[in-house]
Order: sequence, then C-alpha cells, then structure tokens
Amino acid sequence: MTWYRKMALSAGALVMATGGLAATASPAAAVGGCPAGKLCLYAGTNYTNMKLSTGSIDSCWDLPNYGLTSVKSYVNNMSVKATIWDRASNGEYYLDGTISPKRFSSNAGANFGYYGIACTE
Repeated sequence: MTWYRKMALSAGALVMATGGLAATASPAAAVGGCPAGKLCLYAGTNYTNMKLSTGSIDSCWDLPNYGLTSVKSYVNNMSVKATIWDRASNGEYYLDGTISPKRFSSNAGANFGYYGIACTE
C-alpha cells in the first residue's frame, strides 16, 4: 500500500470516528439551566435567580409565594403552553401572556406576571 493511500485511509477512519462521536455527544446545556420537561421562571433577566421549576401540568402557582413579583426571564421545556396572569389593583387577574412549548426569553420585560399567577395546561 502506498504512503498516500495509507494516509487517505487513516484520514477516512478519523473522520468516521469523530463523526460518530459528534453524533453521540451529549446535547448542549439546557437554556438557563432549565431541565427537559420543566417550566422555569426567573426573578432576574438572563436566566438568573430561578424561583420556580415545575413539570406539573394543569396546575397554577401564585408567583409571590415563590418570591416572584414578576417574571424577568423564562424557559418552557414542557410540551404544553404556560399562561402568565397579572393581578390588577382590584385583585382580579388578566392574561398577561402565553409561553408556548419549547420557548424561552432572557428578558420578559419589567412587569410580566406582576404579582400574578402562572398556569400550565
């Protein structure tokens, strides 16, 4: 076997080996550190200060009970949507927004879910 052919075979084997490694490598870290199948709500922008992480469906959480006066960033790694409700000064709730499945935001705004609740379907 010629030197050129040996190099070509070695290079081909290396490409196949590294391609196999790339195909089986673990996925990148979850956005904001939020595990698969969870809804994560943060008190800070850029996924800082996680206050609520849940995988429950058909449930609601009173955000102030989790130390959230508003949601500053979020990750929805669930297969269902989450709704965020704002509490008005008269105590009534109104829909502030919906977080679709597999969506995230590093900056949800100043008063997203202000003293409100979060629900999953």
